[in-house]
This record gives sequence, structure tokens and C-alpha cells, in this order.
Amino acid sequence: MKTVEYSVIINKPITEVFAYIENLENRPKWEQGVVEVKVVSGNYTEPGSVIQITNQMLGKKMETVAEVVDYEKNKHVICRAEKPFQHEIANVYEDLGGKTKFTRRATANVETQGGVTKLTSTLLVKRVEKAFQKTVENAKKQLENS
Repeated sequence: MKTVEYSVIINKPITEVFAYIENLENRPKWEQGVVEVKVVSGNYTEPGSVIQITNQMLGKKMETVAEVVDYEKNKHVICRAEKPFQHEIANVYEDLGGKTKFTRRATANVETQGGVTKLTSTLLVKRVEKAFQKTVENAKKQLENS
């Protein structure tokens, strides 16, 4: 099991940060590689709903289907996907009195997935770490420059 986590302090109130980041239409503006996110079943604000994320990486499109497992307004949103490997993504929000600490966390067990070698999983984790850092920094820039 590997966890990757990055946090930033955003100079905006938690309600504004949460509303912007959890608006799926905004995802391509701040989440690296994301082309589109849409709800395929249910209501995004309710556990059990399903979203589809379309990413573009190295010229190839890849779709991920994820289930919302927990959604608490202005606190956190947690989604779980089974492909391309089993993983969970959490967006966590902390009110800092007019500012917001935004944390993005991914947990995955890539080494137990079929066909993934130790070298491949190490390279994948390094790529995800860099992408997560850019993603939270992009969210901060988008929010503070709006």
C-alpha cells in the first residue's frame, strides 16, 4: 500500500475552495491531465454515485470510473476506483479562519495488481507524486487568481 499526499494553503474561505474544487466542470482547469469529468449515475454529493474521469496522458485518452464513497460538504470527498489499478483519492479541506488547507491524498496497492512489476510501480508512484504536487498547486493558482 502506498500513499501520496500534498497540501497547500489557499487564501480563500473553505466554502469557496470546496465549491470550486468539487464542481466537476472545473476539474480540467486544475487537475493535471484531466480532460473531462461527468456523473454517470446518482448525485455526485451522495455516496454510491459514480463519476467518469477522462485523462489524457502521452497522447492517449484513459477513462477511469470511480464511486463516491464519502462526501461531507466543506470537509472531504473520497472516491474509489478499480481500474487501471485499485486506488482511492481523497480531497480534504481544513478551515484556517478565512484560508483553507487543501490536501489531496491517493492510496493504492499497485504492487499487487496483475502485471505490475516493482520497477513499473516505482515509476508510477513517482509520476503520481509529481502530478499531485502540480495538481494542488494548480488548484491554489486557479482559486487565488479568480
